[in-house]
Amino acid sequence: MQTLIKNVFFKRWISLQGGDVSLGPLMALVIAAIAVSYWMRTDDTSTETLGPVYFSICGAGPRLNCVVDGDTIWADGDKVRLADIDAPEIFSPKCTAEKELGQQATLRLAELLNTGDVQLARSGTRETDRYGRALRIARVDGRSVGHSL
Repeated sequence: MQTLIKNVFFKRWISLQGGDVSLGPLMALVIAAIAVSYWMRTDDTSTETLGPVYFSICGAGPRLNCVVDGDTIWADGDKVRLADIDAPEIFSPKCTAEKELGQQATLRLAELLNTGDVQLARSGTRETDRYGRALRIARVDGRSVGHSL
């Protein structure tokens, strides 16, 4: 049976190709198909919905849902670094202006997070940053908070 299939299809394909078959184009096609299927796959961009949660500015005491600075929050007790923004520093600023801008970014982030349902989505790059914080994209009512900032 295998010989019959091989003779019928392969010989017909060879005759259509003029008798000289090169495996190069066939291999290129297979590699291209594998590459397309790899790049078109759906990433694990699972989203955690926190719902309408109130975010305060972090202070002393337990940190459940609060804003550390313009690009770091605590959400459900986990420290999260927002992957789509790099806000000015408030803890080790290079100058007074950076600290002031960092404080404004912190207040604005808290304001944005408190306007609707908060979702934390995986960024699609790494799971955590070099400090062990979860890397996420925060969305409020489907809109990226990082892009708003």
